[in-house]
Amino acid sequence: MLTSSSPLSFLGLLVSLILLLFMPGLFSDYSGALISILFALVLIASLYLVATEKKHLLIGLALAAPALLTHWSFGVLPEITRLTINASFQILFLSYVCTQILTYLIRARKIESNVIYAALCLYLMLGLVWTFAYFLIEINSPGAIALKIEFDLLTDNPRELMIEIMYFSFVTITTLGYGDITPISPLAQSLVIIQAFVGQIFVAIVIARLVGLQIAAQIHDDQE
Repeated sequence: MLTSSSPLSFLGLLVSLILLLFMPGLFSDYSGALISILFALVLIASLYLVATEKKHLLIGLALAAPALLTHWSFGVLPEITRLTINASFQILFLSYVCTQILTYLIRARKIESNVIYAALCLYLMLGLVWTFAYFLIEINSPGAIALKIEFDLLTDNPRELMIEIMYFSFVTITTLGYGDITPISPLAQSLVIIQAFVGQIFVAIVIARLVGLQIAAQIHDDQE
């Protein structure tokens, strides 16, 4: 179980997530290499964060190892197979980390820096979970999402698709809905609905939880 004294602070994971979101756009000429390195960094930082108990470490390793191996094993498997396995295990691993962070937030009894960082990490990681879900749908059913770019898995770099899908995911979870990328298939549309709902629920519940903790702490201090 995550604690406030986890071996890697939530700040470390938060920094790696922010770098993942902003660095590929700032250095577009190297976006493909950057996104591969930064995704690997997020996985390693997440694994290190949950490795406070042997059970969680083993579960994390079982989910993260296939994701890391297929992330770099170009040419070993057919590309569609490699990407499908990678995205599937990324979803499983990131979802597992999200449940651990959510449990930590629920069990928190006072507001401290790690609690704030944990809430931010959870929000960003939810965006990544849906990023890989959309990516998985699009590579197995091309055209399921109407993209701004023309993408062919046989000739184009899948990292370009990942950047496009990641943008779509975070636009959706924040309910901005620019409309430049739209879901076409029923499955993609269903995922968009669920993600938008989760984004709103996050604000309503997690933020309310943090505010409640702060109010409770103030009342406790006043009574003393």
